[in-house]
Amino acid sequence: MAQSQRLRVLLARLKTLEKHFLPKDLKFPPTRQYSKHEEDHGRAYVLLVHAELEPYFEDRAEDVLTDADAHWQAHTKCNKPLKRFLRAHLDSKGKPWLPIQTTRNAVTAAINFHRNTVNRNKGVQEKNLLQMLFPLGIDYDRIDTAWLATMNSFGSTRGGFAHTTNIKTTQAIDLQSQYRIVKNNILPELRKLDKRISNLN
Repeated sequence: MAQSQRLRVLLARLKTLEKHFLPKDLKFPPTRQYSKHEEDHGRAYVLLVHAELEPYFEDRAEDVLTDADAHWQAHTKCNKPLKRFLRAHLDSKGKPWLPIQTTRNAVTAAINFHRNTVNRNKGVQEKNLLQMLFPLGIDYDRIDTAWLATMNSFGSTRGGFAHTTNIKTTQAIDLQSQYRIVKNNILPELRKLDKRISNLN
């Protein structure tokens, strides 16, 4: 299956951020020495890329939730993601031994529970992502661990920039390295994940 429309929107937005905040034509200085102005642009790039990634994952989770609910309402049957939502909801209540029930009340409670989890999300680190993705049917052992480590690091870098106001203590930034992290370490695996989410039903 081709990439989702939501991923196309994300990729277009990231291209725009490149043009706004990175050197023209991505021609980074070989010395990797940047002015304060350029460093501020680099921090803005990291902050805004993070701000685009976070709702991407939330929206993709919401897509699966909406489709699962619509499928149940149309056919009174559970698709695979809905079965996972129902099981995750029982687990969250500390009752994993109970059999899954597919009543309207049970389905509504499970979907609302996971929707609340998505709505409360505050980041793109491993814990944030797995809380949203695992109940959809994306198992931990099928997610690249190096990618999760990258997401942890990227989220941490973003936090450092977002919560440090004193320019004397603000960490330096290598614009080229941050761009390569996004392009080479985050996006390739994200594209694969996007296809897997589209194929869950």
